[in-house]
Amino acid sequence: MSQIKRLLPGLLSLALMGCAIAPPVQHALSLEHAQLAPGWSTPSAGEFDAAVLGFPIDASLNELIAEAIRYNADLRLAAARSEQAQAALKAAAGVMLPSVALGGQLGNSTLPTSSMSTSGIGLVTSWEVDLWGRLSAEQRAARSRLQASTLDLVYARQSLAANVIRSWIALQENAGQLKIARQMLEISQQQLLLIELGQKVGRNTRQEVALHQAGVEAQRQQLLLLEQAQYQARRALEVLLGRYPAGELAADGALPMTADLLPAGIPSELLSRRPDLLASQQRFEAAFYGVEAAKRARLPSLKLTGGVAYIEDSAVLLKSGIDNPLWAVTGQLLAPIFTGGQLAAQVEAQNAKQHEALAAYNKAALNALAEVENGLNGEKQLSARYRGQQTQVQALTLAVQYAAVQKQVGKIDDYQLLQQKQSLAAAQASLLRVQSQRLDNRVALHLALGGQFLP
Repeated sequence: MSQIKRLLPGLLSLALMGCAIAPPVQHALSLEHAQLAPGWSTPSAGEFDAAVLGFPIDASLNELIAEAIRYNADLRLAAARSEQAQAALKAAAGVMLPSVALGGQLGNSTLPTSSMSTSGIGLVTSWEVDLWGRLSAEQRAARSRLQASTLDLVYARQSLAANVIRSWIALQENAGQLKIARQMLEISQQQLLLIELGQKVGRNTRQEVALHQAGVEAQRQQLLLLEQAQYQARRALEVLLGRYPAGELAADGALPMTADLLPAGIPSELLSRRPDLLASQQRFEAAFYGVEAAKRARLPSLKLTGGVAYIEDSAVLLKSGIDNPLWAVTGQLLAPIFTGGQLAAQVEAQNAKQHEALAAYNKAALNALAEVENGLNGEKQLSARYRGQQTQVQALTLAVQYAAVQKQVGKIDDYQLLQQKQSLAAAQASLLRVQSQRLDNRVALHLALGGQFLP
């Protein structure tokens, strides 16, 4: 008893010393080789607004987004991983607290000295003192992993919303292309009838009839391809929504108009705004604390154990000076001397994980910067193409109007008017394609900049 009393002050001093050790300090995370430019390659002045997409989202599309957030399988997986990380943090925090256990035994034996004759109940508590901050480092690593999984979930939600919008855009474009393709098929069929009539009166040849028959078939094949793409687009969106892929989603072919190029801020702001990059930073922090925990595992550990019990045992009662309740307190100081290189290998493994996390962060950051640069350049190019295509459609619309007047006065025939309409329809299809590409690029750019699609 007197020896324990002499040891306790020293053990408590070690415990307090361990609690007083400062936590490891992490250095700022930065790109290893690439240097951030002061601005984007494609000029985009102004502060980025994460809530401004640049075109309106109607109520029906918002309903689809809400449905996907609720039922999408990938998002549920991300949520489950976040819950796992939260549970791991609770476990890491629990290790730093004393553990308490209650036990009892009931027994009888004809041998008074047998342990089986002992009956009683006891309360035991044990606590591993965080001497060197190993447990604190493990807890910080678990907290960083939780923050990373939480940020992953945030980005997964925004990415899912963006994918729903992009799938909706593709579905709407396909519906519009189907309308135009049916018009072009009808025009080709009318032209074929005129050529067949001309062949009967000797104005056109059989070769011209065959060529137009091939043209009608080509238009019909294009229509079949678009119908197949329509069902595929429907099913792709239905899977995102968590529905059975029945191909039943409706689309009217109407696409919203985009605003002018949105301000994108500066590159350095991107690294502190995008949830996936912030998650990558948290993984690096987790790896950093993993290294610190592995280093501290090579230092001595201290474990305190105490208990109190009430027993009924004839052998114990025969001994003088022992009264119920019984109690005991022990302290165990264990310093690793030889572990076959296991502890050193664990440090090496954690260092490798930290290098991996740093490489992953650099890769994610560079990919994010490239996504923005490509998006800004794409916005510039697609805007120019859209304006040019608009001009072409406007010119061909006037040409069809003039051709209709010329037909009325006998300067051209029905075939030539239909040919002008066919050219206009083809230009309208190209305009719709560019409009869809611009909307899709705008959504991708907004996501790349760390924009929000959800309130």
